[in-house]
Amino acid sequence: MVGTVILWYIVVTLLGWLAFPLAYRLLPHLADRGYTFSRALGLLLGGFLYWLLASLRLAPADGGGVWLALGLTALLSGWALRRAGCRTVWEWVRGQKALILSAEGLFLGAFVLWVLMRAGNPEILGTEKPMEMAFINAILRSPTFPPHDPWLSGYAISYYYFGYVIIALLIRLTGADPAAAFNLGAAMWFALTALGAYGVLYNLLARRGTLRKAAAWAALAPLFLLVVTNFQGSLDMLHARGAFWSPGPDGTLQSPFWQWVGIQEVDQPPIEPFSWNPTRRPGIWWWRASRVLQDFDAAGNGVEVIDEFPFFSYYLGDLHPHVLAMPFVLLAVGLALNLFQRPARTAGELGVVRWLGGWLSGKDEASFGQTHLGGWLRSADFWLAALVMGGLSFLNTWDFPIYVGLFCLVYAFTRFEALGWGWGRVWEFLELGAALGIAGVILYLPFYVGFSSQAGGILPSVSFFTRGVNFWVMFGTLLIPIAAWLFWQWSQRTGTNFRAGLRLAAGVIFGLWAFSYLLAGVILAVAALTGARLGQGGVNDSLYSLSSLFFQLQGSADARDLLWGTLARRLLSPGAWLTLLGLLAAVWGLLPALRKTDAPLEQGKAQREDGFVLLLLLTGLALTTVPEFVYLRDQFGWRMNTIFKFYFQAWLVWSLAAAYASATLWQALRGAKRWDFGVLWSLVVILSLAYPFWAVNERLGGLGEGRALSLDGMRFLQNNPDELDAIRFLQQAPLGTVAEAVGGQYTSYARMATFSGQPNVLGWPGHEAQWRGGGAEMGSRQPDIELLYRTSRWEEAASILERYQIRYVVVGSLELGTYPVNEVKFQKRLKLVFQRENVRIYEVPQSTGTTLGQP
Repeated sequence: MVGTVILWYIVVTLLGWLAFPLAYRLLPHLADRGYTFSRALGLLLGGFLYWLLASLRLAPADGGGVWLALGLTALLSGWALRRAGCRTVWEWVRGQKALILSAEGLFLGAFVLWVLMRAGNPEILGTEKPMEMAFINAILRSPTFPPHDPWLSGYAISYYYFGYVIIALLIRLTGADPAAAFNLGAAMWFALTALGAYGVLYNLLARRGTLRKAAAWAALAPLFLLVVTNFQGSLDMLHARGAFWSPGPDGTLQSPFWQWVGIQEVDQPPIEPFSWNPTRRPGIWWWRASRVLQDFDAAGNGVEVIDEFPFFSYYLGDLHPHVLAMPFVLLAVGLALNLFQRPARTAGELGVVRWLGGWLSGKDEASFGQTHLGGWLRSADFWLAALVMGGLSFLNTWDFPIYVGLFCLVYAFTRFEALGWGWGRVWEFLELGAALGIAGVILYLPFYVGFSSQAGGILPSVSFFTRGVNFWVMFGTLLIPIAAWLFWQWSQRTGTNFRAGLRLAAGVIFGLWAFSYLLAGVILAVAALTGARLGQGGVNDSLYSLSSLFFQLQGSADARDLLWGTLARRLLSPGAWLTLLGLLAAVWGLLPALRKTDAPLEQGKAQREDGFVLLLLLTGLALTTVPEFVYLRDQFGWRMNTIFKFYFQAWLVWSLAAAYASATLWQALRGAKRWDFGVLWSLVVILSLAYPFWAVNERLGGLGEGRALSLDGMRFLQNNPDELDAIRFLQQAPLGTVAEAVGGQYTSYARMATFSGQPNVLGWPGHEAQWRGGGAEMGSRQPDIELLYRTSRWEEAASILERYQIRYVVVGSLELGTYPVNEVKFQKRLKLVFQRENVRIYEVPQSTGTTLGQP
């Protein structure tokens, strides 16, 4: 295990060194010249070339394709090194010892820490881990790309799978066992995320003082992003201690406080005797922190909402796309910061914007030069941004518009600084966004060819909204230092305009509110019009069904109750939208002051980087405000997934802002103000660390008492050696479709395909329907597999074997427990290629259906 861990560290470090000349050349305005982002850049570029070459059939999807991709990466890096100058780069490295030692120490420490965390619970079992393991193994077994879908034979993966391609690339370079690499990947991504967050804050702070101080204070970014959590852990401790509970008239414990908080499980009486230890609660105590929001429909029924944060996600151990995208999201933030820190005279020199802007508007202002199409096509910084932003769509599609938006917002802000406000800024924002979006799609076009989405438009969030107490439980650890920093900014700067900020914030909040009710009104009208002509079939009945489904999800079919009743509920619980209104007003009101370079801040020195942090805050506010009023329609039907995806990214950008706010206030405040802030800050951080304290204690506390460290994700299968041997056999067997039992998701069904990489006829039906936006591709596969095992008629079985081109038929305890298996037909007609006590695998002859059907 130790040797594999060391090898992974060495390989990823070498990839970072390989890509550093490119980062140095293309990120010249960052104080660290892209050093802290070079590992992410190397993985992204190497993974992109590996995937693209295999997708275009220019290279195989094996180790040869990996080495060819790295060779091309080396050529690009050599070009960059030549352009920058070897001596220049070396002199820079020699002069940045404090940064390099700090960054490398952080990366190594974070990697080792999370290797230990994963080694304490390595099993690839439960939640989304089997799905993720199935994708990795399928990529490793696929001769070309797109890789086959391991849970739907005959189809390619229809999901954003780029992160798994990068994991597979590392497996091919290191030779690690995929089940161990799964856990090594989780640890490596934790370290890459820590390093990326450190890099963003270092580059923000580098101009405030000495580089050595910046290197020290930058450690706050990974702290706030990856270690700090929401307040649920502290609430769990108070609940376990019996705080705010008292006996009622009937002797049972009652608590108006916990009923008001309204978080499931902690609204029930605690276990006696009371203790500070929250882990005694039945079930998985740490799961509740990812469900602190609780939606209710118009009828008062609870609706689940997911609100993960990074520590929870890494502790859970899933390699889900929102986790795999994190280092590259931070790379995108680094690109935006590099654009922000350009000298003013070049802030507008993104060739695509100048060319498109001049062509569309005909204006001859400074934002548009005399460039032409070839100019922006040769713009390396534009194509780097397109590569990274487009990669986000392939990694976690939700992130693509978010960080294209941030990048374009930064560009528009630099234009605002140079030229002031005008509608030209809006055009420039839209032009760059369109160009980056199109270029990003073109670079990753093979992915989109076979991708189908479950997204089905926008729905109004009429019944569903966030209560203020739950919003502050979720984000309070970040918002408290941010609010303190905003208050300090307002007290120090001149040229602020709170009234204008409040007007704009109110326009945004109430505009979205009005839009959601207008959209609901349209749905009401559609329901009324189509209901009058119900039974005519066609589009009319389809529209009526969709409208009826909307009312069902919202919890009321009565228009008055739905619209006016939910409006009253929002007005009686204004905490969240008032918080968002105040923060929006504070941020918008500060923005005009940032053009005043003579603003008296920190003894007369204005900090331009404050503007970038305000843009991060604005991005987070957009991500938390929009789902209060509208959400993306998907298979779930309510805003669960929208909140999950948006809040996770809001945590990311707000954690960077909170770290910057903390570092600047610690350095700027003096005397009693510094003391007051220090007490408040320490209290917030300590309360937020309650959750990771108990989580780490639970994960590692029992080691040595019958538990041992291991990275083998298949360790749990040692209790079922027959199944484990069968999986090992299929891992080495020639590629072919597997027939195995089909059952529910989040179970052990599809275990052969998951761990071998062989495609099965059907894995988890619910997941396939979610990935493909319906069940058309699955067809009759589930009943067909049941018939294959159950029937005694060989003709029926042979027809199914031929239809799905099945090569291996598994008969194990899961199949025998799921179906009344008639195994005699397999014993007579097929070749037994694997047998252990409780598991047998039969191979279908590679022949025609006629031969299969012969007696």
